Amino acid sequence: MERNDICPCGSGRKFKKCCQERVDDAVRRIGREIGLGDCTAEGREIVETLGFMCGMRVEEEGHMPDPETLGRLLQDAWNEEERLRDRGDEVGLKGLLDRFQELLGEKPYLRHLRVPVWQFDFDEDFDIMEYLNRTWGYLLARRSAELIRLSLLYDDCSEDELKLLLTGLSWLVADEQRELFWWSVLSRTQNDLMSAAREISEISEKYRDKDMTGFYAKVEALFDKFPVYRKMLSESLAEEIEPAVTAVMQGKIKLEVPLYSVLGGIYATISGFAESFEELLSCRRVPPVLLPLLDEALLDADEYEFFLPEVVNSLSERMDEVQDGELEKSLGKLMLYLSLMFDDNRYALLEYLYLRHVCTFLVGLPLALPEAGVEFKDLKDLCDENLVEKYAAYLESRNLVEEAGHVRGVYRSFGARAREKAAEHSSRSRENARGRGCDKT
Repeated sequence: MERNDICPCGSGRKFKKCCQERVDDAVRRIGREIGLGDCTAEGREIVETLGFMCGMRVEEEGHMPDPETLGRLLQDAWNEEERLRDRGDEVGLKGLLDRFQELLGEKPYLRHLRVPVWQFDFDEDFDIMEYLNRTWGYLLARRSAELIRLSLLYDDCSEDELKLLLTGLSWLVADEQRELFWWSVLSRTQNDLMSAAREISEISEKYRDKDMTGFYAKVEALFDKFPVYRKMLSESLAEEIEPAVTAVMQGKIKLEVPLYSVLGGIYATISGFAESFEELLSCRRVPPVLLPLLDEALLDADEYEFFLPEVVNSLSERMDEVQDGELEKSLGKLMLYLSLMFDDNRYALLEYLYLRHVCTFLVGLPLALPEAGVEFKDLKDLCDENLVEKYAAYLESRNLVEEAGHVRGVYRSFGARAREKAAEHSSRSRENARGRGCDKT
């Protein structure tokens, strides 16, 4: 890290004007504990790496051990390993490796420290260690160091566990010992993937033809335990759901969700989009101008909590109607992907489906809800406080209290802004209609 580089803490300031002073102080304090002047070049690099971790500013307060404690435990870790090597104690060294592998599975942040082995094409000539020592391995090493920093900061560790973690960090930083680190991580990765595959098979068998809620809860717990399995499954599902996503985009599979699950998105779209809603419905991705508004409705206003279950329920209903076996499988994978995966691609897909349903309501106006005694004839009606309250009261009468509260909440948050834009939309529509009439005459 150079003095004039942008500080990686996220402040946007130069390193020398942000975290450098704290980092330099942490390096000095750690160095005093271990005698930095007597260290090898690799030893100094380890101390500097640890000082960098210790001195970086964080937004959320954690419990990073003080530099003196880290220095003392780092020295203890080095001494223990040196004694084992001096005695030629292979059993002891293997025990050290095994304990580090166990630690990788016990601490929440360290559970994410894995190698994505499924991305490699393993043939007889492939040497993963050689690969990990190239550019890709350097990027993975930086990610690994960041996860170790987060574990030091937020995971609850005893002093023995901290010492073990510092042993792993030393292996990662030191060129001659890095293979020890990668072999430990690779072994843990393979163990996790095998254990997760076995457990998910047992879960699937137990919940076959039963309530999917229990199945999803068990799988979610499994993913918390083995995040690497979620990542692998997410990447493989991204290809397997393509037939289902294409069928939805082309209108071959029609999903239906209730108005309350997209009302915030409707207000966001009315407020932020001035073009044809029909054209918007045909888009294959969310226009950038709408992204912040939809995010505000979907996430900040908690519409996500109502929309996602309705989409998954609708997918489940469509599965019973599909005759194509491959498409049915793809729909099932899409349900799993939306319910349990948490990556950027999944959120982008969810946001697309959200906008599609929003536009379906807007293009389909007028919208009659006879059971509620409400009809939304145009955009202005959708933003009419009395009609919206009548709809909320109807939901309450059906014991959908949270849904009714959500409708009232999104109207308070977005209704006024959307009402002004709806009036503008109506005015433009009348002007366009008059213009078309003049053209005909």
